Amino acid sequence: MDTFRAQSALHLIVVLAIVVLTLAAIAVRRRRGGDASAVGPIERATSLGYVALWAGTFVWLNTGPKHDPLTTWPLQLCHWVALADAIVLAAPWRPLRAVAYFCGLALCTQAIFTPSLVEGPAHWPFWFFWTTHAMIVAVPAYDIAARGFRPSWADWRVACAVAVGYVALILPVDLATGWNYGFVGPSKPDVPSIVDVLGPWPARLAIIVGIAFAAMTLLMIPWAMARRFRAVRPARR
Repeated sequence: MDTFRAQSALHLIVVLAIVVLTLAAIAVRRRRGGDASAVGPIERATSLGYVALWAGTFVWLNTGPKHDPLTTWPLQLCHWVALADAIVLAAPWRPLRAVAYFCGLALCTQAIFTPSLVEGPAHWPFWFFWTTHAMIVAVPAYDIAARGFRPSWADWRVACAVAVGYVALILPVDLATGWNYGFVGPSKPDVPSIVDVLGPWPARLAIIVGIAFAAMTLLMIPWAMARRFRAVRPARR
């Protein structure tokens, strides 16, 4: 298959595969037991494998016939969040765990539902795109359900600072070139996306920033409520 179309049967199959593989990885890790923070050989191998895949893919994309600065440079937020996810698997450094959880789930998962992708399974970009977005979803879910990560407001602030820093760096690039890395530039993707319903640029930039912070806050609220409930419950006794 040479092409990919969003909301197709292939799209549904890929999303279901990501869900099943994520749940399987969580189940295997929980069954293993032991120290939740300990890094196992499968986690290390997955980490190193994705880092090698990431580096090799961008070298190939930017030195071969597919090279196109508009799409093949590693400037999307999801590219760097997925790399952070890979590092988290092998070295669960808390700031990167915060980035993986908040930036990954709040800012990058929309690409799973409205993927900016036209190549099908016959082409490597299809596999790299879905491997990258599988990492973005699976690693924070795995980190919480299998390794006990519990986000805090300090983590939220780290992720917000990273998101603001990304926009501050990428917006001038988009404005200077007319590109749309991070979906904050003046142009739009060639395929349907959430950007299409957010109005004209630059007004939609404020909407995008507002949605991003609201989504990250929503991801924090359940954990804040759970901590508050645990703190209040002993006092009532």
